[in-house]
Amino acid sequence: MADDALAADLGRSLVAQLAPAELPLFDQTWQALGRNPRRRGRRREEPLGFGLPEASEVLVTAVASGVVTSVLQDLGKDFGTWSVRLLARIRRRPAAAVPDPLPPLPAARMRQIRQTAYRKARKLGLPEAQAEALADALIADLATRAAGPRTQAGGS
Repeated sequence: MADDALAADLGRSLVAQLAPAELPLFDQTWQALGRNPRRRGRRREEPLGFGLPEASEVLVTAVASGVVTSVLQDLGKDFGTWSVRLLARIRRRPAAAVPDPLPPLPAARMRQIRQTAYRKARKLGLPEAQAEALADALIADLATRAAGPRTQAGGS
């Protein structure tokens, strides 16, 4: 699903910026969290729940997963029509409602997304400074995606 690929791409970008030491475990961690989405919203001492010797190393990946999931669900409300969302609920599958590349988002909406990301990161146990950095990195990534290759190719 397109949202899954976008979520993983955003998550990988955040982890690369905030915790590059976690990148070797990123795909494995992200897939484990994706198989059981209920793990994303929980704060745990061992984020994956299977006792990795250095479970604290995957904390940013686990938090990024929860934050990206929340933000994309929130953004999906902006782009999905009520009928797409209704059909997804009936079929019990999430709708791929967030376009990639993203269209430009208004500054007020970007501030709301940043606040959502910050609150979710804090709720999942990330220290304040890291939660700020994660929210800022996410907004920068979304703004870059919204600008897309059009502005780099001469703004046509």
